[in-house]
Amino acid sequence: MKRDWTKKTTRGAQRTLDAFTAAMLNALTGKPFEQITVNELCEKSNYPRATFYNYFDDKYDLLHYIWHCLNRQIRLEQYEETEPEQRLFVLFDRAYDFIEAHQGTLNRIIKHNAKESFLLFHFRVQLGDRVREMFDPNICRYRDQVPHEIIADHYCNTVLLVLEWRFLHGNDGSKEDTLRYLEHLLGALNAKSLHEF
Repeated sequence: MKRDWTKKTTRGAQRTLDAFTAAMLNALTGKPFEQITVNELCEKSNYPRATFYNYFDDKYDLLHYIWHCLNRQIRLEQYEETEPEQRLFVLFDRAYDFIEAHQGTLNRIIKHNAKESFLLFHFRVQLGDRVREMFDPNICRYRDQVPHEIIADHYCNTVLLVLEWRFLHGNDGSKEDTLRYLEHLLGALNAKSLHEF
């Protein structure tokens, strides 16, 4: 990555970043990520290739930046004040609300990017990394019984499984129903209701 995205950017730079982000999201609603080119992104954003390469190494770098922005929108980094065993449910709550609010766009993106695509694989990797960051192995309740890495993978995979069942596979159900399925699958957590948040 060419820039530190955690640092504040100028208004002009932010407009450029927003334009490339919008161009990528727009392109994803019409074709698989693998078929999108830098030239296409530049045409859609009305910026020359040189500008694109001032900000990103390639389209994969842009995708990484988009995940960074989504993390900020969903507020996935704001979990430190939450009890360790409730962090997963806070993540689920925020991810569910975000997906529900952007369901139309996400459906169009998913239509062109199958479960085996790089785009969804990259999303799973990013979410997995975030879940691992959320859980400190020193305070994990089950650290003496199961390695921390296995617990983090289990949490991540179970959240993805439930969200994919609800949104990607088009199953009906309320947020409360979907949360109940998650709590049941993660029964060892002795989870509390999200209504407390």
